[in-house]
Amino acid sequence: MKNCIYRTIIILFALFLTTCSDDINSEKIKTIKYGTSFGMCVGYCKHEMIVDSKKIIYNSSGSREDVIAKTNSVSIKNSTWETLNSGIEMKSFFELPETIGCPDCADGGAEWLEIELENGDTHKVVFEYYNEPEILKKVIEEFRGLMTENEVVK
Repeated sequence: MKNCIYRTIIILFALFLTTCSDDINSEKIKTIKYGTSFGMCVGYCKHEMIVDSKKIIYNSSGSREDVIAKTNSVSIKNSTWETLNSGIEMKSFFELPETIGCPDCADGGAEWLEIELENGDTHKVVFEYYNEPEILKKVIEEFRGLMTENEVVK
C-alpha cells in the first residue's frame, strides 16, 4: 500500500513539474522592438521600430526639445513577421545579459532588441552599435534592413 501511495505522489509531482515548466521556446512572440541611439548627437538620434504580426511602427526622436518626434506606421507582410520570429532562438535570447559591452560609450552608439511574449515575459538586450551578439546577427541584419527601407527621417 505504501509503495502505491509513494508512486502516486511521485507521478503527481512529475506531472506538476511538467505542467509548471517554463518552456520559453513554446511561447509565441507578441511584440519585437528594435532600436538605435546615440547620446552625443544633434538631430534625430534615437530610432525605434515596434513590430507585431500586423504592423511596424517607426519612431525617430532626438534628445533636444527642438527636434520634433516623428512616427510612421506600415503593414507588415506575413513573410516578414515569420522571418523575424524564426531568426530568434528564444531560450538563448532570454539567457543573454541585459547589457553587452559598453553601448554608446565614447558616442559609439547603441542598439537594442526587446521581445515581449504572449505570456507577458519580456527581455531587452542592449549592445554596442554594429557589435551584436553572434546569436542575433541574422535577425539584427533583418531589422537594420527594415529600418533603412522605412526610415521616418532620411
